[in-house]
Amino acid sequence: MGVLWAVAIWGGAAGHTWAAGGGIVENGQAVTTAVIASWPMDFHPLTGNELGQFAIKRFVTRPVIDRFDGDQRCVFCTKIPSEADGTLIISRRPDGEQTTTATYTLNPGIFWDDGTEITTQDLAFSWEVLREGGRDLVAGDSRRLNIRDLHVIDKYRFSITYDGAVCGEQLDVPAPLPARLERPIWLADPTHYFEHSLYRTQPGHSGLYNGPFRVEKISTDSLQVVKNGHWSGQTAFFSRVNILVAANQAGLEQKVRAGGVDIFSTLTFDMGQRLAHELGARYDAFYSPSAHMVHLKVNFDNPILSDVRVRKALLYGLNREELVATLLENKGVVAQGLLSPFMAGYAVVTRYPFNPQKSATLLESAGWTKSADGLRRNRAGALLRFELRYRRNYPWIDLAPQLAAAWRTIGVQVDLIEDPQLSGDALDTRQRYLGLVGFAQGFEEGWEATRTWYHSSMIPAAANNWQGNNHFGIHVPTMDEALDRLVAVGCNVDARAAALSELQQVYAENLPTLPLWFGTVITLSDKRLSGTVDRRTSAMASPEFWRLHP
Repeated sequence: MGVLWAVAIWGGAAGHTWAAGGGIVENGQAVTTAVIASWPMDFHPLTGNELGQFAIKRFVTRPVIDRFDGDQRCVFCTKIPSEADGTLIISRRPDGEQTTTATYTLNPGIFWDDGTEITTQDLAFSWEVLREGGRDLVAGDSRRLNIRDLHVIDKYRFSITYDGAVCGEQLDVPAPLPARLERPIWLADPTHYFEHSLYRTQPGHSGLYNGPFRVEKISTDSLQVVKNGHWSGQTAFFSRVNILVAANQAGLEQKVRAGGVDIFSTLTFDMGQRLAHELGARYDAFYSPSAHMVHLKVNFDNPILSDVRVRKALLYGLNREELVATLLENKGVVAQGLLSPFMAGYAVVTRYPFNPQKSATLLESAGWTKSADGLRRNRAGALLRFELRYRRNYPWIDLAPQLAAAWRTIGVQVDLIEDPQLSGDALDTRQRYLGLVGFAQGFEEGWEATRTWYHSSMIPAAANNWQGNNHFGIHVPTMDEALDRLVAVGCNVDARAAALSELQQVYAENLPTLPLWFGTVITLSDKRLSGTVDRRTSAMASPEFWRLHP
């Protein structure tokens, strides 16, 4: 489920008067936003990876290294470590494995919201919790699994040792924790630290936050954040933000149609586009390319689907351009590989345009011939048949029947199964889901996360202590080799670009999943607002940049 934001201005700045959301509040310095997320809210910087809660936490907590407009920037440090100045060193351990040491320097004069300075002791404590508390307790960025150690040099300088060759977008730093407040709780009972943390028991406590806002009040299914006067970044225009937490998309749409919402953004295309059409007099619509690829995961234990000829035939049997036109109103792009043309590192790869004749040829070569009833069978008389599981939501409720119908024309029988419990990350995934599974997945976590999805060594098993996310059993030797090379080339820009290009081509040739399209994130912004979307990407801007038009 994508993140859906909704915002209602509760007042107006000098010269502005607003009726939406309940009238003028404190000279227009309050704004109300809503997001789909679970409740209660978890504010701890090290826990929770749900998109909705993550979006809410960005109001009050920012990482040491953040990403803006696709670029990596230091928020609390002086610069990104690099080989050029010696702050990034890649070497080999005695066992032959590569290791990377990155040295960081915190900006002096960065503070928690109570005015206490953020120092390396806060980072050291965060690493202590990650290291000693067991990383299985921390459902955060998977790149942290690459961190071997964090070493404090002095009050502002620290180094991190990573497994493997790590650089650029791979660099990650654990979120700092206010050691003076949280360490006594940790020392008293490490086993139950997270449930006793002030982030859980007293989330409005002063000194817990380092972002542009701080938590002031929490009510049932809502919270209030106020401007953090000790935030060193862009000063927020609005003094207060009231955040309403909705359980589902229908609740948010109801708020929008009631007229109390001034900006919202969603990965759910159908709702965004419907409201863009119907409420265009009030909103400007902005379309931002999504990094999430809608695709079909393949159970590699299935003898039919493990044959790459069948997988290629299935793609040739789909008119994906037509699917994008009908389901996305041409606001998306057909996925040819792992990256879209709008993503850094994109390479042109083998393509699979709609070609039923080529599809038929591939299926014949794989031993599947058409019978009188139009369906294909092998020499033993077994049907070319498999299941397709999906959740009853957009786009699958419309897309799945179209896929089944298209493949029926080339002789394939697809059994559609709506599965409200669909997961895809359970250890028994291959036993639960015997054919294809509809998914959308992005690459925000970097290529290290991609490795855990596609490398055969990342198939969870007793031999690797059940590590990895390759739950569908993908085992493509050339894919393993390409992923290994991407790690081995280190930080050389040209070599890394070549390895990434090779990986994309290997993916396209072997189709470990079946790519369908990259979608669009729609942001609707009231015509009276400015600064709500990034000028280059049209994605929703961080809340500290939201303004009223003069």
